[in-house]
Amino acid sequence: MTPGGTLQIPVRPPVELTIASFNTHWGIDARGRAYDVAAAARSLCADVLVVQEVWRPHAGPAFIDDVVVATRLPIVNELVLAPDNMNGRPGRLPKQPPGEPPGTWGIAVLSALPVRRTFDIDLGCPPGDVVTRRAAACVEISLAGRLLLIAGVHASHKLWGSPPQLRFLHKQLANDAVPSVIVGDCNMWGGVLQLLLPGRKRAVKGRTFPGHRPHSQIDHIWVSSDVEIVSGEVSGYLSSDHRAVRARLRLE
Repeated sequence: MTPGGTLQIPVRPPVELTIASFNTHWGIDARGRAYDVAAAARSLCADVLVVQEVWRPHAGPAFIDDVVVATRLPIVNELVLAPDNMNGRPGRLPKQPPGEPPGTWGIAVLSALPVRRTFDIDLGCPPGDVVTRRAAACVEISLAGRLLLIAGVHASHKLWGSPPQLRFLHKQLANDAVPSVIVGDCNMWGGVLQLLLPGRKRAVKGRTFPGHRPHSQIDHIWVSSDVEIVSGEVSGYLSSDHRAVRARLRLE
């Protein structure tokens, strides 16, 4: 209360965070050779990192565990999209790296920021998709009293599959009062997504696929209208078949 009797409400300054997405291609390059995924992930300098095509063998180490050590970002939500019995019987996955033992394939969300809740949103699978489950790995983080809902996604590679999946995800997130971000390999071009995600803003513009000589952007960060975009960029070549995307965001 001021001397004149006016109540002064303290104004909290805005806060910022960096979000990145990286499709790792199971940890191998276009020739099937393993590369240093941990070093690539560390170079992104993200507070929250969404990783697609995470290969986790049933026995032995997984490269995502090396990413945790290198980036000091713990895994807060890991989602299996393709188990090794996805076709009803154990065997080789359509998305299994050459020479790898049995394992699973999916998405991981890593965060240095406190997490209030995690959940998954099933997106359905279109006919012809070799992956039998498509879903978003969702994490609600807290930063200096602000909340942000992050949905990590790897949409179907089928042109008739990803648009309805992303439109459904957008509508589900719109039902939540918390500001939100859709992050990941959307397998769709930005111009199409602009029509499917009304009210969202595109945080990164640039070619991401294929990694060595990209001609299209299919990896994206789309924020709700109440999130401010400070900056956005596409990484250099990181040995995967995708380049990573990174955005600096501000929460008022």
